[in-house]
Amino acid sequence: MWDGLEHGHLHSVATDEVCCNLSVKVRGSRIDDTTGGNAGVEPRVAVIYTETVEKRGYSLEKFVDVVSTNAARILGLYPRKGAIAVGSDADLVVLDTSQRRTVRAQDLHEADYTPWEGKQVAAWPSFTVLRGKVMVAGGKFHGDLKDGRYLKRKISSEILKKRPL
Repeated sequence: MWDGLEHGHLHSVATDEVCCNLSVKVRGSRIDDTTGGNAGVEPRVAVIYTETVEKRGYSLEKFVDVVSTNAARILGLYPRKGAIAVGSDADLVVLDTSQRRTVRAQDLHEADYTPWEGKQVAAWPSFTVLRGKVMVAGGKFHGDLKDGRYLKRKISSEILKKRPL
């Protein structure tokens, strides 16, 4: 993955988030009866920040492209999403680089396991904003599940034609 980012073959890092308990995740014995996805969305940005900016010297701009802007472009949501600009949705995650920590399932809110168990991270989200509304602050959810909105996505013909962003 890191080689793909480094050489421009990979443009975005996301997660195929499927929250379920570990007992459900390991229940299957074949690919067709195993629950897909992973419980990884909560620590994802901190892990990618650590691996790109801290360990590999990526600029903050490249990090933002990798975790946000490029996915918004690929899915046809840019600049509504993936940008801090007039007319954009004001969705923000603020990372606190003074909050170095070890990822532990018991500290997370989504499942009883994490593929990142024991991983040292160099930052942690201090608050999250959705369309200008503070949703998470101080480790507490302040939003409402009704705050989410479905956005129709469409991969643009420009993205389908081109290889690199």
